[in-house]
Amino acid sequence: MSHQLEELSDAIIDYQVQHHVTDTDLAFASHLSVEKIHAMKTGEGEFTPEEINQLYDYMAASH
Repeated sequence: MSHQLEELSDAIIDYQVQHHVTDTDLAFASHLSVEKIHAMKTGEGEFTPEEINQLYDYMAASH
């Protein structure tokens, strides 16, 4: 996993722990699919830079 993907994965996990949300909750709230959230957490699968930005924007806005 690249350094950027590892940072993304860590950011998602940290957010979920701090806010007590599941992958499903995060997907629903950020308007992304659960599969996209899983792909971002594992660094595998397909997702776009726009989807990454969408998730980061959501997490930043809801802190």
